[in-house]
Amino acid sequence: MGQHNQELVTAYLKHLQARQYAPATLQTTIDGLNSFCRLVPACRQPHLYQDLASTTADDVEAWLHAAHHAGRAASTLNTILKGLHRFFAFLQDHGWMTQQPIIWRRHQVLVPHTLPKPMPEDDLRCLFRVIDRLRDRTMFLLMLRCGLRVGEVSTLTWPAINVGAGSIRINNGKGQVDRVVYYSTDVEHALRHWRRCQPSEATYLFPSSLKHGLTLGVRAIQQSMARYLNAAGLTKPYSPHALRQTFATQRLNAGAPLEVVKELMGHRSISMTLRYTQLYETTKRQQYDQAMERIETRQAILAR
Repeated sequence: MGQHNQELVTAYLKHLQARQYAPATLQTTIDGLNSFCRLVPACRQPHLYQDLASTTADDVEAWLHAAHHAGRAASTLNTILKGLHRFFAFLQDHGWMTQQPIIWRRHQVLVPHTLPKPMPEDDLRCLFRVIDRLRDRTMFLLMLRCGLRVGEVSTLTWPAINVGAGSIRINNGKGQVDRVVYYSTDVEHALRHWRRCQPSEATYLFPSSLKHGLTLGVRAIQQSMARYLNAAGLTKPYSPHALRQTFATQRLNAGAPLEVVKELMGHRSISMTLRYTQLYETTKRQQYDQAMERIETRQAILAR
C-alpha cells in the first residue's frame, strides 16, 4: 500500500479508536480494505494501492463481481461494503474524496435470511456424552448454559466470575455491549473442578498450552468441537455458535421474555434477537392455541 494510502488508513483507524471501536472492528476494516485492493481488476490495482480516494463506483462493481466469483458469502460482502462506505464517508468529510463511490441501490448484496440452527436435545446428549476432557466440557457448557460467544469463552478470565452471585461479567462484548450472565449448577460444578486444575495465579480460564501467556484460540475451540461431533457420530455441521443459538431458543421455549433473552445474549437491539432466535414449533403452536382460545371466546360472546 502506498504512502498516501497509509496516511489515509492510519487517520481513519485513529478516528475509530477515538470513538471506542473495538480492536476487532479495526482489524475487520483493514481486512476489508485489503480484500478490496486485491480483488479489483489488475489494471486498477496499482492506482488504488496508491490512492484509495480515487475509487469509483465501477471499481466497487468490479470488486463485487470478483469477490462473488472467489466464493465470498453474501453476508461477508455486505459487511465489507458497510466498512468501505464508512471509510469513504470519512475521506469525504475531510476533503480527501469528492464523491461516495458506494451506491446502495446499485451495490447492496441481497443476503439470504437463514434460520438459526439450535441443536436438538438428542444431538446435545450425544455430543456431551463423548466430551471426556474437563476443560472442553467447561468450555461448551459456558456456551450452552450462559449463551457465551466462542470468542468470549476464549478470553474469559477468572476475575470475571462472581462465585457468590453465580454470575459472569462479560466486558466489551460484540458491539461494545457489557452484560452479566448467570450460570447453572452443572456449570458451577465444572468451574469449581476446573479451577482446582489451574495455578492459583492463573488469569484466563483457558490458556493456550502451546503459547505461554496467550489464551486458547477460537480456531482451537472449533476444532475441538469438530472432533467431538465426529466421535459422537453427528454428521450435521454444527459449530460452537450452535450452542449459543440453542441457549437462546431453549430460554424462549421455557417462557423467558424476549427482552430478557436480548440482555443475556448481549444484543444491542431487540430486532437482533428476533433475527437470531427461533421458536420451536411447540412454543409457536402453544401461543397460537392460546390466541385462538381468546378469539373464539370473544366471538362466542358477540354471537349471544
